[in-house]
Amino acid sequence: MNKFTILLISFIFPLSIYSQFIEDALRYALPNGIINPRAAALGIAYNGLVDDNGSLFYNPAGLTLIKGSELSMGLNFTRNNAETSFLNSNELLKTNSESISNLSLISSFIKNSKKIAVGIGYFRENDFFNSVKFNSLNPKSSIITTEVLYGPRKDEENWAYELYLADKVGNGYVSPYNDSLYQSGFVNERGGVHSVIGALGIDVNDNITLGISLIGKWGNYTYSRDYKEFDLLEKYKNVSIDGYTLSTLSLKEDINQQVSGISGSIGVVAKIDNFFRFTVNIKFPTWYQFEENFSKKLNAIYTNQPNRIFEYNGKTSYNLTTPFIYSAGASVHNMGLTFSAGVQYTDVSQLTFSDANSQVMDLNNIIIQELIGLTTWGLGLEYDFGILPFVARVSYSKTSSPYSKDIPNAYKSNIAIGGSAYIGDNVRIDGVFRWTSFSELRTVYNDANGNYDYARYILNNSPLTISLGIVYRY
Repeated sequence: MNKFTILLISFIFPLSIYSQFIEDALRYALPNGIINPRAAALGIAYNGLVDDNGSLFYNPAGLTLIKGSELSMGLNFTRNNAETSFLNSNELLKTNSESISNLSLISSFIKNSKKIAVGIGYFRENDFFNSVKFNSLNPKSSIITTEVLYGPRKDEENWAYELYLADKVGNGYVSPYNDSLYQSGFVNERGGVHSVIGALGIDVNDNITLGISLIGKWGNYTYSRDYKEFDLLEKYKNVSIDGYTLSTLSLKEDINQQVSGISGSIGVVAKIDNFFRFTVNIKFPTWYQFEENFSKKLNAIYTNQPNRIFEYNGKTSYNLTTPFIYSAGASVHNMGLTFSAGVQYTDVSQLTFSDANSQVMDLNNIIIQELIGLTTWGLGLEYDFGILPFVARVSYSKTSSPYSKDIPNAYKSNIAIGGSAYIGDNVRIDGVFRWTSFSELRTVYNDANGNYDYARYILNNSPLTISLGIVYRY
């Protein structure tokens, strides 16, 4: 190999270190935000009520169930426990985040003896705040092998070749660093998706209400990773390429993703006085547009030579379309006690990337093979104490696993306890504690030899979210 520089900076596009993975699609298909404290306290069973500002998000037909006009806002605090399981090693990391969850205004009027309600609201639909770490000795896989087999064929673009981690054989490359390296990583994720929703609800008659909404979305996602592979066992202490013997390979990776999108929904509420409600809502696919900037810096440290650095910067854009979301709910109210139930279905195997490079487009086939439809169901109770200015709520919700080849605890469970306190005739304070638990697959890199179990880890999330809100009706 003929090498002539210690520092190489490249600005080409294709690079195999980072590409889109399954989790990048699911991130935008599975909202995790708290729409308001009351809806969070009832979980998916809130679909059986939809009679406050949460109806903007869940079912716009519920707007006419609100008496008069309503102004509301809310705040969230999340304590997240993120535990990774990578090969034979577990790592636990705890982080905190705070955010404004919602701000909305709803008003109604009578026209031709029909009640019409309009509303506009802001919601933090998704929160990406998380930090994780993982480490283990990997007996069968390395990121170096992936670059050797699937990286660029030009010498000046293949970082494994440039860093003396691979040698050239014919039109390809070969590397001795294929296994038994110790791998460690620390990942920081930040950002979220914000929604502004405008909606209209109208009473068709005393028992049927229709609603429609238009949803605009924007947000960002930032990803920072420090990753290392090193020869802990000294297996390669007598191995060299052109006199370079690897000790440690480190990767610093940063991604900044800007996103915008548009969607909408239509809903129906059927009711019998204040005793029974049945609701149906269809949320249309969300069309997302992404603008992404990323940078990577690889630093190879050798036992017998000065270290070498390979830097890479690039940008790309692509689109993502999410599937329809179908939901329904029912509730029964009597003597201050309300029992509600809700269900939701979306087929995440229909997630589709478009207007993208070949690496991103290849993910569409993987999505079809690895993801399936998701069903969420839940039950909730709400009790109004009547003579006391308090309301209590409790719920349980469960979402099935999105993976066709299931992993332990991939279903998501939510347990929530909340309540309200009236501090005046028209002012209500809402609060909730929500415990969530679920596991997801995370990809370290696309293993070139198909040893996917050795290039992924399981992330077990168990966040506790506390939310407070205030509602003023007039």
